[in-house]
Amino acid sequence: MRIPDHFVHVLSLPPAVKGLVTPNDDGTFTIYINALYDEETQRRTLEHELEHLAQDHFYKQEPIARQEAAAEGKLPPPAPKEERRIRLYPDLRALEGYLRSIGALDRPLEELGYPLI
Repeated sequence: MRIPDHFVHVLSLPPAVKGLVTPNDDGTFTIYINALYDEETQRRTLEHELEHLAQDHFYKQEPIARQEAAAEGKLPPPAPKEERRIRLYPDLRALEGYLRSIGALDRPLEELGYPLI
């Protein structure tokens, strides 16, 4: 995973905020770490914020709670999408046979207005 260019600032933030990331206009990011916390908490917070960057969370349409859990390593990576298979039929008779076999067709296609040539 590539972590984009970023800048880190340690400053006093509201006590409920350990850290946050903001995107910059030039494609870099700024990470703010709360100076009110001890050094170990600041280190863990920086790792957490860097994980957001590594996982491209600023470019994904996922719920914030899911992104936060992912940054904490509490979610498995998303499973690869299943490859969808496209069924090809040599003619309408073959398609009709398949539709009958799965119970999706109870009448001949001709009765539905599809002439079989």
